[in-house]
Amino acid sequence: MDSILLLAQLLLFALSALGVATSDWMRGAQEPHTLENLRNIVLSLALMLLVSRLRPQWALWAARPAFLLSLGLLLANLVVGFGPGSEKRFIDLPFTSFNIQASELAKLAVVLYLAAFFHNKPTDYPIIGPIVAVSLAAGLIVVSPDLDTGLFILILSGLLLMVIGVPWRRLAAITLTACILALSVSGLYLHRFEKVRDRFEGWSTYVSGRVNELSPEVIRGPLYQITQAHKIIVNAGLFGQGVGARMPNLPESHNDFVLAAIIWSGGWLAGFMVLLAWWLILARGLQIAANLEGASSVLALGLTLYLVLQAALNIAAVIGTIPIGGSPLPMVSMGGNSMLMAGIAMGLLQALSREAFTQTSKARGQEVTS
Repeated sequence: MDSILLLAQLLLFALSALGVATSDWMRGAQEPHTLENLRNIVLSLALMLLVSRLRPQWALWAARPAFLLSLGLLLANLVVGFGPGSEKRFIDLPFTSFNIQASELAKLAVVLYLAAFFHNKPTDYPIIGPIVAVSLAAGLIVVSPDLDTGLFILILSGLLLMVIGVPWRRLAAITLTACILALSVSGLYLHRFEKVRDRFEGWSTYVSGRVNELSPEVIRGPLYQITQAHKIIVNAGLFGQGVGARMPNLPESHNDFVLAAIIWSGGWLAGFMVLLAWWLILARGLQIAANLEGASSVLALGLTLYLVLQAALNIAAVIGTIPIGGSPLPMVSMGGNSMLMAGIAMGLLQALSREAFTQTSKARGQEVTS
């Protein structure tokens, strides 16, 4: 077991428990989430331990079935899915209290699919097939409508292809094609993304300083979330207010804005611990990828980007440097689907770590022998 990855994951789980418990003590809290969050943490940890014992090659073998399954679920989501307002994000599992968020599975499936595609193939190999497949997955998510997650998948895929060395001419051609397609359908679907527009307008009002000119009665929606999160973070202080201290009302403080709840209870030091945990995962993931070759290296890099990019977008949105995007903070936000997918991703990183450093030890042993 990779002790650095395990330490970072357990630290994030502990901070998740702190943040969600703080959210339950919030003024105006509707229902408690602590027990559900603890259940999600236990399931995620169990999945990590199970997956970590398997060989990484099984993930490459299962990549295409997993990707096809995610596409099937995304299609089913458009028919039987449900969610807030007109959005379709969840599919109920029959005879259970659980539901599936197909877009969360798609994030992980895209990484597995791209890693498997480059198995025994050079990075200059024609990649029109994977691009069409990834674009299809992103498009199904966008029309659900969930623009933020669709863009996340495209950005994640683009970063992964760029880092592994896909030629710029191919990436430029792909980007141009995607922009043309986006512009061609923008008139058909733009009216469905009122939430995205509201989030951007709220963020622009916040960063421009015009929020000080508005009365409290006018501040609503995303602008309210941003300003409340800012007040909570500033007033938390170095050591925080403690779990029992009533936190000001903040919608989604158990989910997308859980970082603000953590800082309210644990202070700026707790916020630093969140950043430290993600820095450990990033550094260790890159080190694992550097010690592997071929598809295993691509997989380690993709899993690291998948987790860290989500975390970076969430943290940036909470502190107000980018518009609210709806990305959860992996292994910290309460969402069950996000927790489970992050558990699988961390289990795969553990398995890849074992493979990477076993190979390194053998290579050093051979050098000493020779």
